[in-house]
Amino acid sequence: GKARFGAEALRLCGVLDYRLREFPYLAGAYTIADIAVFPWVHRNNRHQVDLDEFPNVKRWYDELWKRPAVDKGMSVPFLNE
Repeated sequence: GKARFGAEALRLCGVLDYRLREFPYLAGAYTIADIAVFPWVHRNNRHQVDLDEFPNVKRWYDELWKRPAVDKGMSVPFLNE
């Protein structure tokens, strides 16, 4: 199971990276899609995904962290486990 879901996490990051190659955000503009996906990407270490391998995801991730609302939302203890 670990190998299967590890490979799936890498695949999904590839899909995100491909999408973010042409657009600054997942739906073109900042939307609920970005808000929903951000916590999953935030757990990249748990998924054993190196964001440096996905430069567009890394750019998106770093940019979203600069948003005060994202920082505030991610400060909720449950999300940072």
